[in-house]
Amino acid sequence: MPKFETNQVDVNGDGKIILYQRPDVKNPKWQARISVSCSTGYKRFSTKETDRRRAERVALDIYEELYFKVRRGGSLQGKPFNLLFKEWCETYPTEPHEYDLQMMRRIEISALHFFGKKSVDDITEADLNEVIRNLPDNASSTIRKYRTSLNHILKYAKSKGYIETLPSIEAPSLKRNPRPDFSRNDWKLLTEHMRTWVVANTNGFRGKNGLDHKRHRERFYVQHYVLVMGNTGIRIGEMRNCRWADLSSVEATTGEKVLFAVDGKTGKRQVVGNPGIERYIKRLWDFRSQELGTEPDMTEPIFCHPNGKTIGSYKGSFERLLNECGLRKDEYGNNRTLYSLRHTYATMRINEVPIYQLAVNMGTSVEMIELYYSHARTTDPQFVDSITKGNQKGTGKALPF
Repeated sequence: MPKFETNQVDVNGDGKIILYQRPDVKNPKWQARISVSCSTGYKRFSTKETDRRRAERVALDIYEELYFKVRRGGSLQGKPFNLLFKEWCETYPTEPHEYDLQMMRRIEISALHFFGKKSVDDITEADLNEVIRNLPDNASSTIRKYRTSLNHILKYAKSKGYIETLPSIEAPSLKRNPRPDFSRNDWKLLTEHMRTWVVANTNGFRGKNGLDHKRHRERFYVQHYVLVMGNTGIRIGEMRNCRWADLSSVEATTGEKVLFAVDGKTGKRQVVGNPGIERYIKRLWDFRSQELGTEPDMTEPIFCHPNGKTIGSYKGSFERLLNECGLRKDEYGNNRTLYSLRHTYATMRINEVPIYQLAVNMGTSVEMIELYYSHARTTDPQFVDSITKGNQKGTGKALPF
């Protein structure tokens, strides 16, 4: 008999359910050690009962659960969370999508360190909510992202039979955070500034007409990235992997329109670009063709380095551009970022197209459009005319100054 097991009781007389007490604890509660045929090892747990009869009932109930779990192909001891995480990661392709990599990283940051080798079927809702509460960033949007990632791995665990039911993780109310965009006037200022900025001479005078060709190329691509993103509302990660082969067109009543086939966090979809975006696409095609001396490969990313590899981010170049033309902050003092281009597309289009169509094109929900962009309606002249219709007469001048 192991020295840490005293007062052993073989509940059914077959060695499958053993109750025991620990000798080093005052008023010890009954512990249980269970084994199941066709499964290796034991399942140990506390019955949390000091009365032997009640402890037997608890052990019998858990034995029955474990018996049927093993019959369905499950494991008696459960899957350690660290091995579950490894297995889950291995289910993705050799080159997982950026969204999948972000989910893996969130699990590493939070749950993997917290749970370690703990069996996934021993993880309680309280455990999961504790993980969420201990995140370094407690913004509601961040919490929701981690919650989504945890649910992904738990759904995988359920599909493999490692857990019986999906535990619930508390979802915080989604607080509306500022999403700085560009007003029409600021957008006009930005696009006009870029026309001279992209061809501005540099101190190096390295090339023909005084252009530093490396600098010119960088600015040319930043300029057209801004123009394309601001006229499509495509997410940064979606555009990063968009290739020439992902472009197509569709004939509309007002002429041919450019389509972008993208794949992002909401799955694959086709995005219709604003009229005139075909000019920006042609400029990029012509620039790249001239750079290569031949037409680019159709599998090459639209926004690429000279060697054809995807450009990771325009964050630094974009910030320098905004600082140069005084547009880094919006009217409320919020810093504009690359995502401001997507927000600008939404605020400009919300007054021009049905909200459902806008949500479909942006790969989001109508609720999210209304939550974050409906404020733009109040500054639209047509909306103001409509909301103020009636018999009352105004003075013609809104403000006394």
